[in-house]
Amino acid sequence: MRPLPRDLSIGFGTGTFSGIFGVGGGILLVPIQVLGFQVEQKKAQATSLVMVMMAAVAAAITYAIGGQVAWLPAVSILVGGIGGSLLGSYVVTRSANKVLQAGFGILMVLAAVRLLVHVEPTGDIPAGLDWTVAAYIASGVAMGLLSALFGIGGGIILIPILVAFFGYPQQLAAGTSLAVMGPIALIGAIRLTRPGLTDWRSGTRFGIGAIPGGIVGAALALWLSAPVLRTAFAIVLTIVGLRMLWQASRHPRTA
Repeated sequence: MRPLPRDLSIGFGTGTFSGIFGVGGGILLVPIQVLGFQVEQKKAQATSLVMVMMAAVAAAITYAIGGQVAWLPAVSILVGGIGGSLLGSYVVTRSANKVLQAGFGILMVLAAVRLLVHVEPTGDIPAGLDWTVAAYIASGVAMGLLSALFGIGGGIILIPILVAFFGYPQQLAAGTSLAVMGPIALIGAIRLTRPGLTDWRSGTRFGIGAIPGGIVGAALALWLSAPVLRTAFAIVLTIVGLRMLWQASRHPRTA
């Protein structure tokens, strides 16, 4: 078992990242486990969901106190997210590690691009229309699928959708994403427990550190503009994503 202080420190860092940007800290924790601790890809992803759930709940509470959670749309997103999470959990148990690793690497590079490209809100938040509810549900499906499939929170795809298509300000999009992220990550972690992929002990150790990290990150996001920090994280994501792709290409027969 790894030293507890190290796991807590890693959890705090990934939780802070999650809170600042409204995304799952799994996008950092998965490669840390795979590249740093030599954890098998599927187990790293499933275990990451435990930490993501704990960090998301802590950060979402902080955003909610600041009035930055759209609760009614969150319900529709959650409905779709549950379905997407169940589907993703099914797919991940039947996918090769090298495929998941390559997909995760590509996702990280795309996430880096998303962090570097600032999307301006398009207008007021639409309300009450049937197509809007359907669009929220579809957004949730995409979020839940990515969450279970790659062990992340899914905010990487949900936040740009909320900002670009629904007119959400960045902070409201991040807070709403985190409010939905916790339950979706929990469902994914539970589903991946049966095939023996979720390490609840390690995930909880990371999560204990991630709880204060998520609160700190969310608090910073509510009053800081951090373009330099966003650029730095984008560079890190690109480097690690390319490293994951390189490693996947070296092990073409990984099950």
